Amino acid sequence: MPTADAVIIGGGANGTSAAFHLASLGVRRVTLLERRHLAAGATGKSGALVRMHYANEPEARLAWESLKVFRDFKTLVGGECGFEPVGFVAIVPRGFEAALGRNVERLQGLGIDTRVVSPDEIRAILPEAAVEDVGAAAYEPGSGYADPSATAYAFADAARRLGVRIETGREATRIVTERDRVVGVETDTGRIDTPAVVLAPGAWGRRLLDPLGLDFGLVPHRVQVTIFRWPAGFQRRHVVVIDFAHMAWFRPEGANATLIGLELGVGQRDPDGFHEGVDEDYVARCREKLATRLPAF
Repeated sequence: MPTADAVIIGGGANGTSAAFHLASLGVRRVTLLERRHLAAGATGKSGALVRMHYANEPEARLAWESLKVFRDFKTLVGGECGFEPVGFVAIVPRGFEAALGRNVERLQGLGIDTRVVSPDEIRAILPEAAVEDVGAAAYEPGSGYADPSATAYAFADAARRLGVRIETGREATRIVTERDRVVGVETDTGRIDTPAVVLAPGAWGRRLLDPLGLDFGLVPHRVQVTIFRWPAGFQRRHVVVIDFAHMAWFRPEGANATLIGLELGVGQRDPDGFHEGVDEDYVARCREKLATRLPAF
């Protein structure tokens, strides 16, 4: 029966990063299982915003450490992650200035390069923006976005160079335990004995957690994005924006387009039943939200 010192379930950015880092730390026999292909789930559909602006400190700390990797990805990992440090702005409506300021102060205490900017300063950062409804914003000049699939594949390549075994098209179906300890992973092609499992299957996590009696409140959501080509005269790559006034986020995509996403989406329990296309009315709502902040659209 095959054995491993650790098995990682999920071949997105989190799973491939875990594989690389475990191997880098000296774990010798690491196996990664991915039911489809690498970056097939949320990673391949991610906006891949690289920003530090989170409302809770643990997540901000993780993002801050990740930024250091993205900045020096070729040296630390190898390959390309597509990181573009175009800057990042988090916009809040009037009435939320004080809360934004407190959060920025906490982030600055972690060493993060961020500051509060006024509507007038937003115009200097993003001249195309309408700011009449803006209370304030947080600005991170060194943040931006990455290529999510390139990041996952680069981590996977680096992990393979360190001896990690990556098996795509192999689905983990059950985590095997004895006396409340992990002893293996059942897959659709047989069992792997292991004392340690890293779960990074995204929307498919509950199928593995529920039999163990573990409930972390995970509910898959169907989230859509839309890409708009820049209108005539719009030629400058803009910063990444999270617009809390309109519950939208957007970033540059390629050399002449903007990618935008709206609210969290509709929760449902079966990720295999997701329609992966984009609804027509969603495209219209995206254009409305984008044009409200960037009238040129």
